[in-house]
Amino acid sequence: MLRRPSKIFFLAALILAGFHLPEFSFVKAQEVSGVKIQPAIIEQRIDPGQTFNSKIKVTNLSSENKTFYVITRDIKSLSEQGSPIFAVEGEPTGFEISSWIKITDKSINLGAGQTKEIPFAIVVPPNAPPGGHFGGIFVALAPKRPETTGIGIGYQVGTIINFRVSGEIFEEAQLRGFSLDKLIYIRPKVNFSAKIENLGNVLVRPHGILEIIDPLGRQEAALNVNEESASVFPKTIREFRILWESDKLLFGNYKAILSLTYGEEGRQSLSDETTFWIVPLNIILPVFGALLAMIIGVILFIRFQVRKRVRQIIKNTGSIPVNRDKKSSALLPAFALITLLMLILLLLTLLFLLFA
Repeated sequence: MLRRPSKIFFLAALILAGFHLPEFSFVKAQEVSGVKIQPAIIEQRIDPGQTFNSKIKVTNLSSENKTFYVITRDIKSLSEQGSPIFAVEGEPTGFEISSWIKITDKSINLGAGQTKEIPFAIVVPPNAPPGGHFGGIFVALAPKRPETTGIGIGYQVGTIINFRVSGEIFEEAQLRGFSLDKLIYIRPKVNFSAKIENLGNVLVRPHGILEIIDPLGRQEAALNVNEESASVFPKTIREFRILWESDKLLFGNYKAILSLTYGEEGRQSLSDETTFWIVPLNIILPVFGALLAMIIGVILFIRFQVRKRVRQIIKNTGSIPVNRDKKSSALLPAFALITLLMLILLLLTLLFLLFA
């Protein structure tokens, strides 16, 4: 059994949407004046037909007497941010556990600063389906179970329960997408997105490494993915975002290789790769523009000197020594070069405007 006791304080003015649980296994305490409850989460492996006995501790942090009501809820899914989404009363989720929770004290009256332990039992039916079962025990200021669904369910805070019932456990996940927010980057600051679908009947916590490979095939960087062990709820898709940035001046076509493992022993794997370009246009454009200006300046200077020399010859001899057709054809390569460079500069400018 894994318990992570943490102090949780809740504002009476906040709804549970403020009660953000990024993950079942790494729930951090949230502090708000009013009431605290511990533990924040209970994770347990259990067999069908067994009973799990435990207790939660509730403390009234306010300066007046208050009556708190104990409510159970099922969790039917997780939001993309990892917050639990609760089912309405009686709504089938396939992961029910609230009906298994037996609590004697349905309400408690606590004086200012008073603490009380509330015992409870979770009776797993003999025919309980194997896999994950998710729910919570909540402390509320109202006796009626809210009929809303979703993350916000009134002035409540509680202990999240994650049970794994033994039997035919099915762990399977698929990588539904590995992508970037764009193809060309001016600087090495790249946002990756990996979408993972959980096809099994228990939580999966994929983790691994994202490698960045430079144009020469060398490893430029290696990033840890999902260090916080975020979970993917059964039958859902969750997006994981990874940011890579570097202070180096980089250029070229880079490859990103994603390698993840999951499962009870980490033997199952997911992998994919993608490519992207880093083109530092903020540096290339000024350099290229200066080079183009220098070439144009040299050509114009040469033409000026040639014409000056021709005028001197005409003045001294009274004849034109240069064939105009040959002169024009001699300048054609220079003009072609200038035109090509200007087109390239225009293209780079457009790229800069698009991806800056």
